[in-house]
Amino acid sequence: MRFMERVGNTEVKQGEAAVFWLGQAGFLIKTAKGRQIVIDPYFSDCVERLIPEEGLGFKRLMPPVCGAEELDPDVLIISHEHNDHFDVDAIGDLVKEKTAVYTNCQVAEEMERMGFDRSRIHVMKKGLPEELEEFRIVPVDCDHGELAPEALGFVLDFGFSRLYYAGDTALTADRLKTPLEMKPEVAILPINGSFGNLDGAEAAKYAGMLECKVCIPCHFWTFPLHHGDPRQIIDRIAEEAPECELVLLCQGEMYRMRPFA
Repeated sequence: MRFMERVGNTEVKQGEAAVFWLGQAGFLIKTAKGRQIVIDPYFSDCVERLIPEEGLGFKRLMPPVCGAEELDPDVLIISHEHNDHFDVDAIGDLVKEKTAVYTNCQVAEEMERMGFDRSRIHVMKKGLPEELEEFRIVPVDCDHGELAPEALGFVLDFGFSRLYYAGDTALTADRLKTPLEMKPEVAILPINGSFGNLDGAEAAKYAGMLECKVCIPCHFWTFPLHHGDPRQIIDRIAEEAPECELVLLCQGEMYRMRPFA
């Protein structure tokens, strides 16, 4: 069965959300009302095209789960302007007439230059929630260093549970105060350990600091230069976050988010 057929056939009850990994740092979340929330999808080969000096360093190693045009996002969230999160070659296929985009100022400005309607692009500010019908977005700080100083993480608060998408970040505690205080039940963390991001061991430590119930690693096995070894977090999660369940997804696989007791 094709990926989007599986998404369409997945029943999501009230008080649930279906979280699908798209590969790299991308996710699709299906809500109880059938809405699609798409986060940082990467479908093209634009990173390799735009950074030819790296040779095979940014060659895509894992094929996309589907074509960008097959998605039908109600909400598209882009954490920052790096092209493995902001796919400039696929964005025209991703954004439909109904799609509301939530992002930082750099991505918003670039999308406006590309000809997108700025009225449909919402610039998120750290600490200022965006209220939507089934959930709210709480933009939070992250530490992607000088590579992307305005990069964002965010917490999606569904009422029954909260999902934290860390974005690209290092383990810099004073920059991560808001998610640490919010104690989200589910945390999506990068584990590639390059370009300033958490590696698997650091992600396990951060999961323990967050006291999250579930940790979903991402940002690995897409490019040779990105590295990332899931064995690190597998080996360390029990020690660093003994109350946390590690959910290791393959591309296209789903985690069903429910209320926690």
